[in-house]
Amino acid sequence: MKQKRVFTLIILFLLTFSFNVFASKRPEPNAIFMGEVEEVQKSDSDNIIRIKVNGYIKGLLVGKQELVGIISQETLILPDTLPKEGEEVDIKKVNTKDFKIKKGDVVFLVLSEAMAQSNPPQSTVRAIQVTSKN
Repeated sequence: MKQKRVFTLIILFLLTFSFNVFASKRPEPNAIFMGEVEEVQKSDSDNIIRIKVNGYIKGLLVGKQELVGIISQETLILPDTLPKEGEEVDIKKVNTKDFKIKKGDVVFLVLSEAMAQSNPPQSTVRAIQVTSKN
C-alpha cells in the first residue's frame, strides 16, 4: 500500500514539473522583411530613424505588409555586394547622423523578435541592406 502511494506521488510530481517542457512554445525566428521605403523620419534627439516600408515579411509565413522599422545605433549595415574571394565581409553599425536612406529605396531588413502590434506594426531593425533606386 505504501509503495502505491509513493509511486503515485512520484508520477504526479513528474507530470506536474515536466508538463512545461512539452508545452513550451518554439521561439519564432527573426523575421525578414523586404520592400520599398515610403517614408523616412529622423530623430536626432533619440538617435533613431523610423522608416515606413511596404513589402513582404517572412517569419513562419510569408505575407504582404506595411511596417515601420526602427533603425538605431545598434543596427548593422549589410553590404549590397558580395565580397571578392579572400576579402572579409564589411559589416558596420549604423551612424544615424550620416546614414543615407530615402523614399523609393529598396531595403532588406532583419527584424527583432519583438514587434509592436500597432497599425502599421513596428519593429527594431537588427540589420539592414539598402539598394538605392536611381
